[in-house]
Amino acid sequence: MKIALISDIHANLAALEAILKHLDAQAPDAVFCLGDLVGYGPQPNEVIDIIRARNIPCVEGNHDAGVTGRMPLDHFREPNRSVIAWTRANITPENLAFLRSQELTKSVDLSDLRILLVHSSPVEPHKWHYLNSAVKCRAVLEQVPQDLVCVGHTHIPGLVADELGVIGMERGYRYVVNPGAVGQTRDEDTRAAYAILDLEAFTCTFHRVSYLIEETLDAYRVMGVDRATAKRLLHVQ
Repeated sequence: MKIALISDIHANLAALEAILKHLDAQAPDAVFCLGDLVGYGPQPNEVIDIIRARNIPCVEGNHDAGVTGRMPLDHFREPNRSVIAWTRANITPENLAFLRSQELTKSVDLSDLRILLVHSSPVEPHKWHYLNSAVKCRAVLEQVPQDLVCVGHTHIPGLVADELGVIGMERGYRYVVNPGAVGQTRDEDTRAAYAILDLEAFTCTFHRVSYLIEETLDAYRVMGVDRATAKRLLHVQ
């Protein structure tokens, strides 16, 4: 069984469409989204419409919580704070209800593996801790029972085992998996990112997919954001 992991779409329609076209060719049995459908980007309704149409299971991200009001706007910095405020004003009632329906964590059992989906850390997920080091990932794995903990939030792909020195996936070990970000990457590679977990072969493959960044920059212009600010929001030069 193969599952695709996507995260941190951040209202970037062009990136999402490119990722879905690429992962559809891999024919995964399921797709899971690890949160942050919105924030930073200019096309929240278009992105959520696709996720809803495909019935992709999601968890709540901190930017999703910002749009629904579960997190105050002052938790975010400019220029993203203004984007979230704009999203609050422009999101459809149906899509707002969808964001509000998301939980912080989801547990899934597949191929005799216990899988936990969460945006940030499964330990105090409402505090949005970053699992941005192997040390932090291993500390979390000591506190949860699942075999695979799938996270986003850092916008950087990675795989960490529960034991030091284990490279790649091997049976008998437990892992934190981060597929990276679809809509706003932060590792000097502007291509959209996602991951495929093959639960039978017990492998994790990270993919990068080019998309038309100019389409997203044009969408920012439509919402009234200048090009320099749009590039800052996208983390592109």
